[in-house]
Amino acid sequence: MGASMSRQDHRFSSNLSSDQPPHPERTSSASPDISNSFPASDTERPPVELGMDTTTLRRRARLGVLALMIRSAILQVTVLSGNIFLARLLNPQDFGVFGIVQFVLLFFTFIGDAGLGGALVQRTEPPTQRELSSVFFLQFLIALVVMTIVWFGTPFLLQIWRDLPEGSQALLRVMSLCLLLTAVRIIPSILMERELLFGRLAAIEIVQSIVFYGSAVFLAFRGWGVWALVSSVLLQVTAGTAMSIIMRPWRPSLVLDRQLLRPIIAFGIPYQLKNVIGFINGAIAPIYAGRTLGTTALGYINWAQTTGYLPVKIVEIIGRVTFPLFSRLRHDHATFAETLGRSILICALGTFFLAGLFCGLGPSLVRVVWSDKWLPAVPLLYVYTLAITIGFISPIVGAALDAAGRPQIFARLAFGWTLLNWIIVAYATPRWGIIGFSVGYCVHVVLGNIALLMVMRKVVPGSRVFSRIWPSALAGVLTYFLSHTLASWIVGPGTLAGVVLLALGVFLSIVLVIDRTGLKKAILFLPSQSEEKG
Repeated sequence: MGASMSRQDHRFSSNLSSDQPPHPERTSSASPDISNSFPASDTERPPVELGMDTTTLRRRARLGVLALMIRSAILQVTVLSGNIFLARLLNPQDFGVFGIVQFVLLFFTFIGDAGLGGALVQRTEPPTQRELSSVFFLQFLIALVVMTIVWFGTPFLLQIWRDLPEGSQALLRVMSLCLLLTAVRIIPSILMERELLFGRLAAIEIVQSIVFYGSAVFLAFRGWGVWALVSSVLLQVTAGTAMSIIMRPWRPSLVLDRQLLRPIIAFGIPYQLKNVIGFINGAIAPIYAGRTLGTTALGYINWAQTTGYLPVKIVEIIGRVTFPLFSRLRHDHATFAETLGRSILICALGTFFLAGLFCGLGPSLVRVVWSDKWLPAVPLLYVYTLAITIGFISPIVGAALDAAGRPQIFARLAFGWTLLNWIIVAYATPRWGIIGFSVGYCVHVVLGNIALLMVMRKVVPGSRVFSRIWPSALAGVLTYFLSHTLASWIVGPGTLAGVVLLALGVFLSIVLVIDRTGLKKAILFLPSQSEEKG
């Protein structure tokens, strides 16, 4: 029930898919900055060049954050309303089956993707028309091959899960059409991201969300079951592809230049490798839990993880802007560090408020919003919510390190964290069942991000992470006690809304008293010229 945090544009999953959890990120390395190592070309460049001055960069970054904040507010209303209706219309097994089908397709997507989009966004020099066309056709060919494999290999793949209902093969084959659609939109999306045109991207995502939830709720009401989710994913991706082409027109040239693709792939493969490793890390839920605990238990796990990771929506906004932004600030170390610190502060505000609220209200919140059938997942919700209070840090730092041209660092470390995750979960699940799975799953998130905080203090001292987040953490703890005290008052939507508003007011008041200046700077997002001179 949440979007993946990957910055790749090949994402076709709906907001109902299980979130990829925040993974322990990476330490500094002497990896070279390859952003300017691509060969020069005299081929005509795209219409919009990205040689933006500092003033334009600031303006677009701040407008980008604002646009994505507005987009997030609209999306959250849509997503929350849609999830509530779907949770009431469908059952946990439907979400479990959908999660498994989506996982299989995402697996082949990650394997078939070479990280080309990330390579083009990260580099400083604008890509040429020849480079863009070569990437487009390579990605389209990869998608075609992967779709063919999925189409004919489905009977063998779905033998892993014994309790999948009949018709699951058709679900996967229909969803595989999304691979071709996302390949068509990849270049327009890359260009909009490079040009920091997040207003357009926000509009696309809003429409996609409305299309998905509108059709999913309608079809679920008509009794389509899991097919309501699968059909809506296809409609969602179709709408997003059409809008991307309209909002950022681009026509490929008939070319596939292997020489130009080599340096792009040289960056893209390690960049994608870290995403693949992270995907394997998150795959433990559909593979291990889906097979060992069953599809109903997997539905509970996916719901609890997605709901607990709701603060990740804020992290997505900041990470979406900071990746191309950091790519252009990486030579200005002071501004880079200050912007990183402010990004973490913004994410901390939303994370600790929602964590305090979820843990404080617990069953009362779930009963009123999602209905009694999700109450068995409340203990899991507590586990994932507590884990995200530190897990929110790694995606932002990951965006900064990727932008600095160091994706190899994560690939070297993430293998160890993934191995640790699978070992702990395999030990805990047979002993303590579904709660053992969730607790074991979150161990690597906590340990990895603690290690990341220690590394950040040395690598980017100017970010001042601890001093940025402790006011929000304290306010979150007090929000928990207040919410827990008032939970017994909640008898319906009206009293729930009153408690949430009161808790929000208390939270913001505490943060303002403790760190008014820091909050003001965070809202500005990028340091001003006067701050840089000072």
